[in-house]
Amino acid sequence: MPMTDEEAALQAISTLDPLSVDQHAAKANIDSTLGSDDPYVDIHKLFGLYNVLYFRSLLLPRVEVTWSSRLTLCVGICELVRDPNNGNKYTRVRLKLSEPLLKYRPRSDVINTLLHEAIHSYLFITTSWRHARGDDGTGHGAGFLLLADAINNHGGYEVNVFHTFHDEVDSYRTHIWQCDGPCKSQAPFFGIVKRSMNRPPSKGDPWWRRHEQDCGGVFTKVAEPELSKEQVERLSGLKKAGRQKNKLDEWVSRGKLDSVTTGDLAQSSSDSRKRRKSTTTAAEPATKRSRACLLCPICAQGVTEEGMNEHIDLEHPL
Repeated sequence: MPMTDEEAALQAISTLDPLSVDQHAAKANIDSTLGSDDPYVDIHKLFGLYNVLYFRSLLLPRVEVTWSSRLTLCVGICELVRDPNNGNKYTRVRLKLSEPLLKYRPRSDVINTLLHEAIHSYLFITTSWRHARGDDGTGHGAGFLLLADAINNHGGYEVNVFHTFHDEVDSYRTHIWQCDGPCKSQAPFFGIVKRSMNRPPSKGDPWWRRHEQDCGGVFTKVAEPELSKEQVERLSGLKKAGRQKNKLDEWVSRGKLDSVTTGDLAQSSSDSRKRRKSTTTAAEPATKRSRACLLCPICAQGVTEEGMNEHIDLEHPL
């Protein structure tokens, strides 16, 4: 019969009084490390020491600890890794800490998060991967709370069930949609959906059906993060042109044309016609001449239809 979370927690707690020789050595090393003023945290070194002190030396080498640049909604997570020879069996845990959320937090937040996820890892391993998820589905049941309280009391830590880094999480929710229905004027969300990834509200959201029944509005994207120079360079020509069109629309909507007089536009058009006339001969076919009659919407220079995207990319980069 597999061990329960509570039984596994009590076994770990029973090793804290008295400590073994190895545990004493691990605790002394931890105290020395945390006693320094260095804000840097070597999570791999600390994890190895905590493994000996609090988790009966059962975590290594079955638990892999790493930083993740993709975690922006939670500060830590435990991923179960399946046996490559048996897809129905788990053999390892991949413990990930959020680099975006923790990189500017105090060292204590990193350590408490590391211990939090280490408790989950310990319970997964000792209960034959049947770590209880509890009523809320998060795995913070009686066994988790027992072991977390014991570690907090023993080492003066603050391992909590949920993190409170709401401002940090919200700063990465840069893809924003606004509903145009009645919920737009209703608290607490006012029809706004914010996400860290470009995933529009859809049927995949658990609240979608209720929203369609109660509101029925349509979500429109109103904000998104700026692409880096490298990301822009990886875009196809069509997508680059679309981004440039959006830039022009915004330029016009802000009234930038107010500073351009009719005379300026007429002169620009006249100059453009002169340029086209000087570069087009009577012997050219009509279809070929028509290709050179497009005006760049930014500088009014004559450009062939095929070369318009390239011209905008080169002469008027974002």
